[in-house]
Amino acid sequence: MVWNSFFKKSLNGDRIFVSLLVLLNVFLLLPGSGGNALLTQGDEAMHIATIRESLASSSYLFPKFEGVLNLYKPPALFWLGIFSDNLFGVSFFAERFPSFLLFFGSSVLIYLGIRRAGGSPKLAFAISSAYTLTLGVFKFSRLVMMESLLTFFIILVSVTILEFRLSKNRIWLLVGGFFSGIAILIKGPVFQVYSGIILGSYSIIGIFLLHSNGGWAGKKRIGKELLSHIIFHFSSLIVPAIWILVLLSYSELGKEFLTIFLFTENLGKFSAATANQSEWIIPIGFLLYSFPFSLAVFFGFYSKLFQKPKSLREVVGSSYLWAILTICLVHLAPNRKDFYYLLPLIPLAFLGIGLFFIRKKEYQFSKLLSLNYFFCFGVSALVLAAMWGFEILLGQNIWAELLFTVFLLLIFIWGRRIRAQKSGVPSTTALNLILAAGLLSYIQFSILPRVNLSEVPENGPFTSAKQICIVSENPWTALTFRNALPGAEIIHSVPGADRNCVDGVRYLVFFQEQVPIPSGYQLLQTQTVWKRDVTLKELLSPTQGKEYVYFYEPSRNKNSELESR
Repeated sequence: MVWNSFFKKSLNGDRIFVSLLVLLNVFLLLPGSGGNALLTQGDEAMHIATIRESLASSSYLFPKFEGVLNLYKPPALFWLGIFSDNLFGVSFFAERFPSFLLFFGSSVLIYLGIRRAGGSPKLAFAISSAYTLTLGVFKFSRLVMMESLLTFFIILVSVTILEFRLSKNRIWLLVGGFFSGIAILIKGPVFQVYSGIILGSYSIIGIFLLHSNGGWAGKKRIGKELLSHIIFHFSSLIVPAIWILVLLSYSELGKEFLTIFLFTENLGKFSAATANQSEWIIPIGFLLYSFPFSLAVFFGFYSKLFQKPKSLREVVGSSYLWAILTICLVHLAPNRKDFYYLLPLIPLAFLGIGLFFIRKKEYQFSKLLSLNYFFCFGVSALVLAAMWGFEILLGQNIWAELLFTVFLLLIFIWGRRIRAQKSGVPSTTALNLILAAGLLSYIQFSILPRVNLSEVPENGPFTSAKQICIVSENPWTALTFRNALPGAEIIHSVPGADRNCVDGVRYLVFFQEQVPIPSGYQLLQTQTVWKRDVTLKELLSPTQGKEYVYFYEPSRNKNSELESR
């Protein structure tokens, strides 16, 4: 009954907007998922390698990486990748497709949350679409990273908490707690901290509520809130308890996994061996991955954080914003930090801010939308100017720049007409969304394919090699080749020790030209890649900031071919 009323209220009459949301996700987030023309993240290569090795060795309970059990990563991401590879066949697309579904699901959950709180279909669509068009979703929906699962489960738990606060039905606490328990297999016990903060933020606001005369109004709520937390966290222990029992029954290996999973990995972030990175990484990353709506999120967050809530849904929205701030402070404590650590909280920010916009007068957020439009347009113009200079310097085709220039001119004319005619918030909202979609499309379909220079050839005789040795200082380079050429046996050697694999049988890959060429080998082909930390001076040099990867084949392979003729 509860489930039926929730979904009936959320989806009734919304088919057009939900369909548009589906199309937006499919056409913007799916293209490029199976290739390398995307914004990369270092850990993805290891995640893909773990999925494939675990599938090949049938090591499902304990995923493997390079012959060793991968005890330092929660297993849920690998299980999902193994299932997808089994379903679609081993490929980059198969391993990344679940990430697309999870981010799409996050957008839908934002839509459902806004609708459940009484927002119009247009408002729900605008906010969920804006989230879909953020840089964080654009990047991580094409990557095999834990953040896709973490993002989905944070917004899923948050929507169940929203439903509990609105309906007062504690069954939603059981449901939310159960989902929170599943998420332990994604992020470990840290997720319980996240979900506890999200649930507890509302409790703190309610308990410390004061009457206008200064009296304590929230005293009677302490018992109810404690009961809510007991129900939620008890429910969240069901899945972890079952999983722990399974692991403990798996001899000493299960105990070792739990020790590393629950303690070693998390405490390692505080290790003195890791330099204490700047605290600014966390908030800057939050705003970076909120782009092109960074300005709207920042001002919306700041203005609503200290605004006195006037309705139950605004209290929930305020609690979500305070929860984000609290979790941000939690992430400042460890030495290890990264820009994407708050990425999973971005949909919660959109939902929290959106709850304040329900049934508000248009003028209350028209200025915010206008400021964000100018910010996004300015950044788009800077990106275009940089690409004009880049293409002219390198002598490449500029048709894409011409098309995007025309697009920005049309957007500029439309924006001026909206201001002149005072068309209102709906037009300004559409302007922001279309500008964001245009910019991200330009990046995906034009910029990334041209600036991405893969180390692995897409064609040529090297792609059919069965035994390969990668000679490089970075061992993770071999992972890139191993993932791109799953049918080949690939080993790694550091420079100076390459004689260990120069056996006249393996193909060789060097990241610097070999003079003389190794005995028994001949140069097969070269591949152009960007230098590390390219400067403007290097871009203007004859090399244009590029260097070569050298591929050598055994001479006897060539001689065998000639003899066979």
